[in-house]
Amino acid sequence: MDRYDDRDVVITNLLDSYDRLIRFGQKHLNDTFVLDGLQNVSARDKILREIVSNSLVHRDYSSNFIAKLIIERDQIVTENSSISGKSGNLDIRHFEPVTKNPLLSKMFREIGLAEELGSGMRNTYKYTKYYSGEEPTFAEGDIFKTTIPLSETTFPIYVAEKHSTSIDQGSLQARILELLKADGELTQVEIADPLEEQIFRIKDTMANMVKHNLIERVGGRRYGFWKVLIKP
Repeated sequence: MDRYDDRDVVITNLLDSYDRLIRFGQKHLNDTFVLDGLQNVSARDKILREIVSNSLVHRDYSSNFIAKLIIERDQIVTENSSISGKSGNLDIRHFEPVTKNPLLSKMFREIGLAEELGSGMRNTYKYTKYYSGEEPTFAEGDIFKTTIPLSETTFPIYVAEKHSTSIDQGSLQARILELLKADGELTQVEIADPLEEQIFRIKDTMANMVKHNLIERVGGRRYGFWKVLIKP
């Protein structure tokens, strides 16, 4: 990219840094509707929690390398200096986690911003699959680099909104309800197509409809169906 559309230079304590990095990610990433079993979760927020805490906790603070969190059209990248005797991509099936800063790791666990050693990488794998359908990569070395692939539905909001239609939220909800009353087994892609809407807006609207008890998901993502709770 030739320039930054937005930038935040974070020079403050670790807790404020964590909050600012999380807010920056939330500002520029779409929060898609994701079911973990039967529970609606924010895969975006869970990914941000893991990659931000990892970048802060495992950074080599004696290095002059400037740590970065970069959001592009097709990926999120974090880079931070690291003390490591290894190099290359990590394999979740075989890697052995090492605590770079034990005191910071303990502090982040105690205040609930991190979990046991190694869980961050597993959680990042899990929720990236939910979020974009792809797998993240972790490159070990003097610079530790995490890459989270993005898909069409997870593009930064300021990019996706340029292609959004002008249908207001209330009208869109009513049209979704009409489609679901006729066929509750429709997928969100099948709903977006006749409405000529971006899939990210359908997902956000339906998540809001679930929240306000207009519809509910019965069963899992693969074999479940949508149930209309009120009439349009």
